[in-house]
Amino acid sequence: MPADLAVVGFDGSDEGEYTTPTLTTIAPDKAAIAEQAVERIHHRIAGETPDGPREIVTLFRLEVRESTAGRP
Repeated sequence: MPADLAVVGFDGSDEGEYTTPTLTTIAPDKAAIAEQAVERIHHRIAGETPDGPREIVTLFRLEVRESTAGRP
């Protein structure tokens, strides 16, 4: 990799830094996801129901490592 195949993970875990080659990953903003989840639970407990499905978008970052960029 990455000459024949590029691999990207999704979770941003630190374990990807210790593989060979290191794993490129999409790292979601876990704090923002948790904050939105707690807010939704709070609204449910308060008896507030949403008007149908909601789309909530949070930030992420792409951590490019060797599995897509090659070795330095």
